[in-house]
Amino acid sequence: SDIKFKTFGCGSAVSTSSMITEMAKGMTLDEAYKITRQNVADELDGLPPIKMHCSNLAADALKAAIDNYRLGTEPEIEIVTSCQLDVRIILGIDDFLGKGVYKEVPADLEEFREKRIIIVDSGDESLELALKLTEYTGRVIVVTSAKSVPGTVDLRRKLKHSDVKILQESELIEIKGELDEVEKIVIHDFDEDENYELFVDVVIVLDYRL
Repeated sequence: SDIKFKTFGCGSAVSTSSMITEMAKGMTLDEAYKITRQNVADELDGLPPIKMHCSNLAADALKAAIDNYRLGTEPEIEIVTSCQLDVRIILGIDDFLGKGVYKEVPADLEEFREKRIIIVDSGDESLELALKLTEYTGRVIVVTSAKSVPGTVDLRRKLKHSDVKILQESELIEIKGELDEVEKIVIHDFDEDENYELFVDVVIVLDYRL
């Protein structure tokens, strides 16, 4: 049977969405559910690191569509994971790398105990990490440009019942600090079209590349 998609975003978002529909044609639901973002990227002969989140979006969207079909739901929100229109530039990120900024998950999460943590939504891995970190601190915030809670149906359910706070329609644009450690961040609110600051101890931006 046929499969179609609707997306709004950069060229990579359109390409990955188109590719995953072609890959899924002829598959059973169980087979299509197993398609990963790396499968999509490989079919496109690779994606630059900064655009890997677009393949994650495509894989997440397909899984969500299958979940919705199996649950008999027809949600109004069709895109639940963010994909920036252009390359993200986060001011100060390299200045504070290793001083409160993390581009990958450390082996020991104990160092995050009771910390104020900001995680930039980059797909399921970042959302699963946010849930995991609630075992160490009650102050975990996810920043996403999506208009609804991001992730698969299962992840959205877990997030809604967790202590994780979601900043929707928002983007991290700058990291600030003094004495060689992160002190606060600047968030842009797309809905209000304004910037504001939050005091934090840790900033986690997985898959970020300049």
